Amino acid sequence: MKLTKKTIVTNTVLFVFIIGFVVGFGAAFGNENILIGVSTITAMLMLLERDLTSHPAGNTMKFIVLNLFIGVAAFLTGFNVWLAIPINFVAMFIISYSLLFNLKNPIYLPFSLQYVFLLAMPVAADQMPLRLASLVFGALAIMGVQMLANKNRVTKSGDKKIQVICTSLIEKVELLKKSEPHEEVSTQIASEISGLRSMIYDKREENYYLTEEGSLKLNISVALEKINLLLDAAAAEYAHHPVLTDTVQCIHLAQNSLQDKEMMVAFDELYDQVLKKYKAEHTHDLFILEMLNQIGFLRTNMHELQALGKEHYYVVKKLEQIPKKFQKLSITEKPGHTNSIKLSYAIRMALAITISGFIIDYFDMPESRWMLFTVLSVIIPLYEQSRKKMRDRIFATIIGAAAVTVSFLIVQNHTARSVLLMTAGYLMTYVKVYRYNTILVTYSAIGSVALVTGAVQVLTVERVLFVAAGVVLALLINKFVLPYKLEDANEDLWAMYEDTVQEMAVEVQDKAAGGGNAHAIKNLLLISNMIEERLKMNNQAAPERAGVAWLQHQRRIAVTLYELYGWIDRHDLQDSSIPVVTSSLEVLLNKNAGEESSSAAINKLHAAIQATPRMEERMMLTMILEAMEEMKSLRVLLQ
Repeated sequence: MKLTKKTIVTNTVLFVFIIGFVVGFGAAFGNENILIGVSTITAMLMLLERDLTSHPAGNTMKFIVLNLFIGVAAFLTGFNVWLAIPINFVAMFIISYSLLFNLKNPIYLPFSLQYVFLLAMPVAADQMPLRLASLVFGALAIMGVQMLANKNRVTKSGDKKIQVICTSLIEKVELLKKSEPHEEVSTQIASEISGLRSMIYDKREENYYLTEEGSLKLNISVALEKINLLLDAAAAEYAHHPVLTDTVQCIHLAQNSLQDKEMMVAFDELYDQVLKKYKAEHTHDLFILEMLNQIGFLRTNMHELQALGKEHYYVVKKLEQIPKKFQKLSITEKPGHTNSIKLSYAIRMALAITISGFIIDYFDMPESRWMLFTVLSVIIPLYEQSRKKMRDRIFATIIGAAAVTVSFLIVQNHTARSVLLMTAGYLMTYVKVYRYNTILVTYSAIGSVALVTGAVQVLTVERVLFVAAGVVLALLINKFVLPYKLEDANEDLWAMYEDTVQEMAVEVQDKAAGGGNAHAIKNLLLISNMIEERLKMNNQAAPERAGVAWLQHQRRIAVTLYELYGWIDRHDLQDSSIPVVTSSLEVLLNKNAGEESSSAAINKLHAAIQATPRMEERMMLTMILEAMEEMKSLRVLLQ
């Protein structure tokens, strides 16, 4: 992490807030419930990356029901050691299965942690009303922070991301002109675009319908992404071409138009001049045609966004029913590649917590609760990542325990020891690597208990032994119980991506025939973006060159098909273009199409572009050509 003044201030304020919240929670609901405050603040911070404000009442009720379920289930396990077995299994299965998602980041951790906390710190029946009240308050606090931080997120944060993307594109053009590397800028642009789409994805109504603002900003993200991809593919001959200067001027005006309406007028005038200039030149250059099309698409949507008015940003037009393929299905109806990771993880986690809980209850060993925390932290969805976490967990436990022993032997004063623990907690906000962050967590956990009991040495040895036992148990479960490996995840996500792109091509074909579903094509693009981000995250440790190339081809096909759908929706097809468009889409949809048929379709498109007099039609045909060439390259890559 790069240390800056802003980072230090932000982390310090965050740390103070966390400490204040947990201490206040303990004061309000008692020390026996203070760990609920810890899990609540963890959930509050983790969920900030997701916008849950579309249905505040519904989401609040979901969190309340979930928290109460966790509290009651944990309480019932205390009645009988044998009754606890099915309760623990069912509770952890529900938490793990329902809060692990195929594409979005999982949110099971704070709620699983909360359940384990309640198992480790049971209360008597007369204390249950206060515990349940604390759980209800926790759910309200989570949504309270959501409403404060994420309300109008697509507007506030979305505008900032668009401005950052525009600035980066302008910088990228300047780097191209100087023949300097631009990979870092390209990565930033892709990251900002994905972040913007993630916000739009979260803001959907009924997990399907986009708001008017979200729809327009999705279109803007596509225009900016296509400009970025065109710059990547630009040959050296275009580095000093006037079209890049025209592009920079248009992007600059688009960027400023978010804050200044006069800039939108200037953007309109400039684009009309640029388009008139290239029409007069009768250009058939594919790069110029594609760039002009993207600038026009950007202008159209920026214009509509400004004309929309903020009072209509959250309007949702539900003009069609949600297609069956987008509706929630039962487990048995889902394709295997959308379900296996959830089922695998839920069963493994439920089994591990059930066995650990049984050992704690049956043998009545208080410190064996560290076994619970260990299996919770090292059983994760992907097998390869869990193996590394096991090694890191043992290493961190030994180092953290040794650090507590040495430091507490040297520092005897109670206040000084408290300062050491606070310092370790503060450093956690800077250290993000799991191995080293866990050292600090271990130091804080053992130190906090030792501060009360004073039995540093005994506690340290016991904890190391139970952590080791938890690692062994997790290792056995991960290896032999429904293991889900990185290879499995990649195959499932690749299949999902191919299905998504295929569905996008079907939607474009339907649109060309006079049908189509606008919300469907938008959802498919958002889903393709989520799949790509999940693939990148899973493979960030060792990305394969072939996998990266495969993703690039799929992404370009997806955004081009989306753009083509939008063009047909706005302009309609000329009768003269329908045959070549229809035949090209048929080849695109045919998974068994060979290189010969693909090449023939591409040659036919080249000829049509040269023969078409209208520039607008030539722009549209270049989109189909781009999708066809990307699909051909993709099929060659897979041979």
